[in-house]
Amino acid sequence: MMKRVNRIAALLAAAVLALGLSACAGEGGGGESDPLKAAMANLDAAKSMDACMVMEMDMEANGEKLESVTTMDTSVFTDPMRMKVDLTMDMGAYGSVTNSIYAESDGGSGYTMYLFDGSSWASQAATEDDLAMYDVSGSIDGYIDSVTAFSQTGEEQVDGVDTYKYTGAISGEAMENVVKESGALDSLGDLGLDESQMNEMLSGLGDISVSLWISKDDPYPVRCEMDMTAIMDGLMQNMVTAMGGAESGVTMSIPKMLFTITCSNFNSATDFEIPAEAKA
Repeated sequence: MMKRVNRIAALLAAAVLALGLSACAGEGGGGESDPLKAAMANLDAAKSMDACMVMEMDMEANGEKLESVTTMDTSVFTDPMRMKVDLTMDMGAYGSVTNSIYAESDGGSGYTMYLFDGSSWASQAATEDDLAMYDVSGSIDGYIDSVTAFSQTGEEQVDGVDTYKYTGAISGEAMENVVKESGALDSLGDLGLDESQMNEMLSGLGDISVSLWISKDDPYPVRCEMDMTAIMDGLMQNMVTAMGGAESGVTMSIPKMLFTITCSNFNSATDFEIPAEAKA
């Protein structure tokens, strides 16, 4: 049973990662506050940055529990474009997977990606769209644009930085549209679900609460947190129903799904070199 749950968890994590790192356009309220507006402008203009994305997901199936943590550390330079990504998915007793990804401009309008799966390197030509899922700045922009009723709710310290805190929500309907447009759940077709079943899965999902911290002195987004528990638990319940699990007594839920992006070192990102063995 847990082998199948492990498979579903991996697919869901991949789908949510693709969703979380897709810039989604919306009718947000981000431009209503000067610190927030300045921070988004500075984010767009940054020539380099470091970021860490952490996704925590707990899944329960017929009384058994699977806890997973997916971490993505990135360093990005824009002129010329260079990127380093370390991606790890840790599923506790069920093992972990670590991949390294590098990318650089090919000198023209395209890019070259170098991928390390833990044992060997591979390289391939890539486009801007291929790299979009690793674009943390675009991801934050997209989320903020999709938030409704976004407002400043206080002041806090984050990693020693004085910040303004903003809170808001992304509606389930908005996320349903984003999922359909991005194709983020295409991997669930591997479970035998057809298009109509996947569309049914996306109906009636809950909202996502969003918190954003903006540094006071030099306005940049320091951290963005999203509680995706309600929307992902609803998605899981709908998926179990679509797969006929309810009739066979299968119970599955997601009691926890938290998504955090922490940004640092704007215009002074951690430098790196693409390994020689990658280019070889």
